[in-house]
Amino acid sequence: MPPKATLNDVAKRAGVHRSTVSLALRDHPRISEPVRLRIQGIAKKIGYRINPLVAALMQARRTKRAEKHVVLAYVTNHPTRFGWRPPHHNRPDYFPGATARARDFGYKIEHFWLAEPGMNPERFASILTARNINGLIIGRLPPGCHQLELPWERFSCVALGLTLHAPRLHHVTENHYSSAKQSMTHCIARGYRRIGFVFSEANDSPRVGERWLGAYLHEQLRLEPADRITPFLFKDDADNAAIFREWFRHNQPDALLVTHAPPVIEWLKPLGKTVPRDVGLVALVNDHPEQNYAGVHYDPAKLGALGIEMLIGLLHRDDTGIPSDQHEVLLTGEWLEGRTLRPAAAPAAP
Repeated sequence: MPPKATLNDVAKRAGVHRSTVSLALRDHPRISEPVRLRIQGIAKKIGYRINPLVAALMQARRTKRAEKHVVLAYVTNHPTRFGWRPPHHNRPDYFPGATARARDFGYKIEHFWLAEPGMNPERFASILTARNINGLIIGRLPPGCHQLELPWERFSCVALGLTLHAPRLHHVTENHYSSAKQSMTHCIARGYRRIGFVFSEANDSPRVGERWLGAYLHEQLRLEPADRITPFLFKDDADNAAIFREWFRHNQPDALLVTHAPPVIEWLKPLGKTVPRDVGLVALVNDHPEQNYAGVHYDPAKLGALGIEMLIGLLHRDDTGIPSDQHEVLLTGEWLEGRTLRPAAAPAAP
């Protein structure tokens, strides 16, 4: 891929100083119209684009005043304007962390709703362009929505989580493989040997489940062959509670890695099993520490902040459009002790 054209490239082609190019591209009246048009034609021909972020900073220097804000767009597509935020659902809210981190760098975040009545991709892009907004954070998409259409070439973009499947943008997400690996390690260290995996609800991104399962199946190799258990997978339009009870009776696990804790705890009651007396339980989705489940917790503020840091890097490099080499940034979560797993053994006295 050839390097992007620079201001110096335009100046060299036009035979003028780079400051003349800068003024001409901003339609400054100090440069005559014929010269402005000639320089703008050269810039267009060789593919030079003004970096809007750098332009805003240079404007602040020239006017000797601080630029009030460079605005970034937080884009959502839920059926309702704020359906992506608590209390409308119980998924993590990345917006506050993104807002705080943007403020650290002198940016402002504004929410834009793609599903607003009368909105379409071109109108949306025109609104942002008119406001000189060039950076997009794509928030989590609603269940069943995995694709967005926008004029991506106009913007620098970062997606949060794994719900956006098309196009494949740079994104930041939780390290789900590490979550399952950490969980298995904690269970094995506490003496659990028959550790089951229970996919108890459909997930809004199948790739998440694939990563959990990959780590779980790999870590099972540390167990004796007789202790390895086939995972329980949620089935649409089925009596999953009854299927789980049959699976549990057949496999007799002593600990469970679960994608959603509440339904599994309910499914155990008809079996006369309580947590953690009879069976340990690790919550792979441990978004609410106040519920006191054992498992891996991800601070949504940190993930939102990572998204902003990645986006600012793209803006500084004037990196726009769908990437040819997609980058994924993974946030590793924090293990939380909880009431659903027996305590770790105290270290032996020296």
